[in-house]
Amino acid sequence: MNLGPFTQSVHLAAPARRSRVLVGTAALLFLALAATACGPAGSDSASAPAEAGSIVPATGDTSFAGGGGAGSGEVPVAAASAAPAAAPARPAVSSSLWPRLTWYTAQEYGEAQNDPARVWRRTPDGSWELVREGRPGNETATGPIAVAPDGRRAAWVEASAERLVISDFDGTKQRAIPTQGQQTCAPSWLDSERVLFGLGQEKNWTVVAINADGTGRKVLATRQASCPTASGGWIAQFTDRAVHIRDERGTRRAVSPRVPSGLVIDGIAGIFRNGRSLVISTHVPNAGGCGCGWVFRTYRVDAASGTATELTPLDRAWSEPTGHGQATDAVALADGGLVVQVNTATPADDAPAYRLVRYGADGRVLSDAAVPAGQPWGGLLG
Repeated sequence: MNLGPFTQSVHLAAPARRSRVLVGTAALLFLALAATACGPAGSDSASAPAEAGSIVPATGDTSFAGGGGAGSGEVPVAAASAAPAAAPARPAVSSSLWPRLTWYTAQEYGEAQNDPARVWRRTPDGSWELVREGRPGNETATGPIAVAPDGRRAAWVEASAERLVISDFDGTKQRAIPTQGQQTCAPSWLDSERVLFGLGQEKNWTVVAINADGTGRKVLATRQASCPTASGGWIAQFTDRAVHIRDERGTRRAVSPRVPSGLVIDGIAGIFRNGRSLVISTHVPNAGGCGCGWVFRTYRVDAASGTATELTPLDRAWSEPTGHGQATDAVALADGGLVVQVNTATPADDAPAYRLVRYGADGRVLSDAAVPAGQPWGGLLG
């Protein structure tokens, strides 16, 4: 659910022009915009590398499903303050085992290839099996398509028709929500039944939630400075050094991550459903603001104290200003560990090259795994 340093909105007066569908997470908008700023694209990094190690996945799903790829609960980090007890956790898995994971691959457009969008599930033997496919937003969506955490529905904005559309993943059973010609923030999912979006204009957004069937519309906030996004049932906005989260009931938290000075927040990879912690991506700014030379640093942050535990880069070379290694989605595991979606490409590349990284509770890399082969635009749903 990584927003990246740019807010995503859709101007409904503009014509819909796209060469490909982006994932329903605004992190991919960051890649497309930064690539323009950084000059010609590098070599095509679409192909995922072979899976590292011989990891035996768990047979049960030990991840916690949640919106935007974030988990619905987790074992709190050591620095977490006292909080109401969460629902009983599922059995923990050992550090050598992977949970079952769900991945979304966007539809591919082109004369030579026109593959549908797909939802995949990672199987116990480490391979990916196809769960469903469809063409949500087929050539009508302006901007990203957001896929529900369970992979059964999708939401997008149609500029030409001035509406937000929610449908089953195969594109059927469409529900249209008129937007009356207003600019519209890209939608995201609070959970698998509830969609979040923004209406208005820059620095003056109205935040709205609505059921997947088009009922239950509710205004959650007005006069907001930036577009919202959702993860694990929480609504998130951020500045260079702070994260602000809220839920539909009005519970609010301002989190000030205790990260080194000189770092700025460029995205939120995941907020976990109990609200006790989150995963953020930060970077060291450089002259000119080009992301191709950033040092990305990823932290797990305790929401109450701001205590931050840095996650070790997958590649040691990324501790230098290479522009590799932005974290875009995160799933919390019952044993206190994480699975994080990491982009091994840079913002200057013409496509992402995602890899899944299994972290221990202490932030160490335990192992990493490939994502489904094919269309590189995709995202971790849970």
